[in-house]
Amino acid sequence: MQERELIKRLARYYYPDLILATIFLIISLIFVYDPPTLISAIARKIALTSAGLVYYYITRFIKIGQIEWRDPYDKIYSLAILLYTALVFAFG
Repeated sequence: MQERELIKRLARYYYPDLILATIFLIISLIFVYDPPTLISAIARKIALTSAGLVYYYITRFIKIGQIEWRDPYDKIYSLAILLYTALVFAFG
């Protein structure tokens, strides 16, 4: 049951990121062997950023569940996961 709710939330809140990740992943694969590497690099970064946000939401939802934003530890833990995800996708 938790998986269905996760998929519903992903579709509701992160559909632009999923669409951008898919589109720019296709664009980056098309231009991977062509000279305009700048277009490919930009498309890859946007795809990775969008995928990172979706990954962050999934891991936060699995580890914490739905955050009520009442407890200060929920906020701190959520921000720590976001920072960790940002660092992994920035330097990875």
